Amino acid sequence: MKHAFYALIIIQALYELVKLFKCKSLYRHAKVFQKLDKTSKRWYLMAHPWLHVAFFMDTIGLLLLGMGLFSSQWVCFLIVLAMSFSQIQKLGAWAVFLDSLVTVIIYTFAILNTYHLI
Repeated sequence: MKHAFYALIIIQALYELVKLFKCKSLYRHAKVFQKLDKTSKRWYLMAHPWLHVAFFMDTIGLLLLGMGLFSSQWVCFLIVLAMSFSQIQKLGAWAVFLDSLVTVIIYTFAILNTYHLI
C-alpha cells in the first residue's frame, strides 16, 4: 500500500511540475472562472476541457494529503495542506508558481526520505 500511495504522490508531483510551466494561464482561467455564473461556467469548462483535469487533480491531491497525514512523513504533507488552505494562489501567477515549486520540493523530499535515499 505504501508503494501505491507514493506512486500517486509521484503522479501528483508531476502534475505540479506541469502547473509550474502553465501558472500564468492557470491563474488567468481560474480568475475568469470564479466571476462567471452557473451557466457560463458550464460553457467555459466546455471551451477549456483541461480545466476539468486541473480540478480533478487538485481534488485527488487534497485526498492524498489527507492520507499522507497518517504516514511517517506527516509533517511534509501537513505543510503542503496548510499551503493549500492558505489560498496563497489567489495573489497572482507568481504565487501559483511558488506554491507549485515548494510543493514539488516537499513531495520529492518526502519520497526520498521515506525510501531512505537521502
